Amino acid sequence: MSEVQLVSTFTTHVAQCFNTLSAENLITSIPLEGSHPFFGPLRQALLSIHPNNTSSTNIRSQLGFVRDDVRENLVNFISAILNNIRGEVVEGGGGSGNGDGDESGGAYHDFSRLQLVCCEANKLYAMSRADGAYIHAFMNPLIVILAKGLVQLSSRAASLSTLPLRHGKSARSIRDATRQVIERSNQIATSNMTETEWNEGVGQQHVVGDVIWSLANVLFRIYAERKLHTQSTELQKTLHNLVPREEKRIASRGHLIPQTEVCQSYYWRGKLGVVLLDMRGAKYWLDKALGVCPELQLGWKQRRAILIRLIPVNLLLGLMPPQHLLRDYNMVEFQPLIHASGTGNIPLWRRTLERSREWLRRRSVWLILFERGEILVWRNLFRRTLKCYYASDPTVAKNRCPTWIFFSAARRAFEGSGELEDGTITIEDIIVVLSSLIDQSLILGHLSYSNKQLVMKPSSDGMGGFPAISKVQPRRVEAIA
Repeated sequence: MSEVQLVSTFTTHVAQCFNTLSAENLITSIPLEGSHPFFGPLRQALLSIHPNNTSSTNIRSQLGFVRDDVRENLVNFISAILNNIRGEVVEGGGGSGNGDGDESGGAYHDFSRLQLVCCEANKLYAMSRADGAYIHAFMNPLIVILAKGLVQLSSRAASLSTLPLRHGKSARSIRDATRQVIERSNQIATSNMTETEWNEGVGQQHVVGDVIWSLANVLFRIYAERKLHTQSTELQKTLHNLVPREEKRIASRGHLIPQTEVCQSYYWRGKLGVVLLDMRGAKYWLDKALGVCPELQLGWKQRRAILIRLIPVNLLLGLMPPQHLLRDYNMVEFQPLIHASGTGNIPLWRRTLERSREWLRRRSVWLILFERGEILVWRNLFRRTLKCYYASDPTVAKNRCPTWIFFSAARRAFEGSGELEDGTITIEDIIVVLSSLIDQSLILGHLSYSNKQLVMKPSSDGMGGFPAISKVQPRRVEAIA
């Protein structure tokens, strides 16, 4: 078979796979990287023949069996695939397979060629009938493969680029272009469906919305790496506002949607809650992720990743994890933190945070523990102190106590610790901490300065001033990206 015949046969084969809506054949037939068995022979053939043999006009002449409304987009898609295999430079500039002749230029041109393939694929993916229903849902697996492949090439190209930020080939421009292409794919996948469309498609092998979670996970990772929290929040809102609802889609199509993708999307939403200091939202999504994560060794790493974020969130909500969980998932770093929090040991809390700082920071939980944790340790110290005060004299009035008992407990807690408060803490410092706890509704009551007392919300056991932390409604914090 001659080189021209080989390329022509490939072109016709891809078009036939597309025309018959065969997702599996389409994926296996398109060589996107050198490891594909078709890639080497096709590249050699494409470099041997004249470019006119792969022009749009030539390709179009071979696709007479394709529908008129689809043909032009399919021609452009196949042309982009052939250019990607050949190694042509997409935009102006010299070079062949490796672009400008250096590693950075070659990486950029590899990226830009696949970017063009993704853009042309999106045009086909977005095609719909007159009633708005998408006609190429079978492209779902290919769209996800292209998105993940584009991320890999863009990461390499961006890491090698040394151009200034505003340059079209800078690292930022490369990453922005990648994000926008995948966002377009996700926009198509998350399109609302009418009840009629849903009922028609629910029994089909492919529905455009089946890849929502896979594409969302790619985007969540991109946003997390670039700290684009506003975009992450908008993506979470998009998933929340799906029509039909996310739960209905999973219930009806769950057998066709990878459980790991759903689990990961819950995990990313939980992680976003951690970043935005929304502990209740984080707990909701991390609990959901843990609930659908595979059990035992199959999902051990995934469950551990979820628990590493969930345990600090629970700790800040006053919920202590069982010790066996820490042992089973090798998370001994949390043991001293849990002990310090439960006992009100402020020096131990600080030392542990400092000692495990890098480990916790790499997992994006150090900052929330540092900013939100210590005030809860103070609260636990005061709560334990109040219980001891009641136990020491059963006749004392409930729901009120002198502030000196907290001062005495804090002085003992810091004694010999080497902390700044060791030997220097005053009653005024305690009043400041109590005021902060009252302001955050972590203590329900008020300070009586004249009597130097804490007056708390009435309850039969005298502990009404210390509600369960999980029931305390925090003040709303608006995060700015």
